[in-house]
Amino acid sequence: MITFNNKKILVTGASSGLGREVAIHLSELGAKVVLVARDENRLKETISLMKQPETHKYFCYDLEDIDNISTLISSCVEYDNIKFDGFVHCAGIPAIYPLKVLDYKKFEKVFKINTYSYLEIVKHISKKQNSNDGASIVFLSSCLTKYVKKAQIPYIMSKVSADSISKTLSLELIKRNIRVNSVLVGGVLTKMAEDTKKYRELTNDVEKTNLVEHYSVTFKLLSTKEVSNMVIFLLSNSAKYIVGENYFIDGGYFI
Repeated sequence: MITFNNKKILVTGASSGLGREVAIHLSELGAKVVLVARDENRLKETISLMKQPETHKYFCYDLEDIDNISTLISSCVEYDNIKFDGFVHCAGIPAIYPLKVLDYKKFEKVFKINTYSYLEIVKHISKKQNSNDGASIVFLSSCLTKYVKKAQIPYIMSKVSADSISKTLSLELIKRNIRVNSVLVGGVLTKMAEDTKKYRELTNDVEKTNLVEHYSVTFKLLSTKEVSNMVIFLLSNSAKYIVGENYFIDGGYFI
């Protein structure tokens, strides 16, 4: 049985969706969870849904602020003087822009949250003063990095940039047995997915085949718990020999 007793895990994007589910799931398995997101009220709501809520801690932080992430990680460790055993990057924003309206500022915003913040957190959390040997890192990516759709250039670039370097990061961190893996996720029943679907339905620039009703008849939208199960496995010691890999969980989207 997978357990995270006496383990401390950092989860970004923990105020909703997959981040919230992962945080709750980890608490049920005995982990001490540090939650990071921008919305304090929603972070408090997540904490209230977790097992033994008093044992967990949240930090309100905007991951667009790349320069102060080192201070954030230090604060996450210093408040209880316990190092991390894992990190899950669930934070992310969608970006649906046809080529004709793309500009640098749109790219920059998406990359800061989806990619740069992830790498900056890995850089600092992997330091000996901030994590224990054998820690595990999981990046939440998207199946769209392999099976692309129109008008999602910034989003796809931001995700593929991060999940394509799992092996490189693992090689750099192998001396401390820190593993880095990615989960490439298909359609999930989250608020972000619902908001994205609504945007597509209202936008003439995106083909209608992007909509759920035009997927394969075998396709199902994943629940957040189904994705969390994969994340939990990769974080755990059961996956200690899985290093630098990209795992698909797509609900049959591409059959």
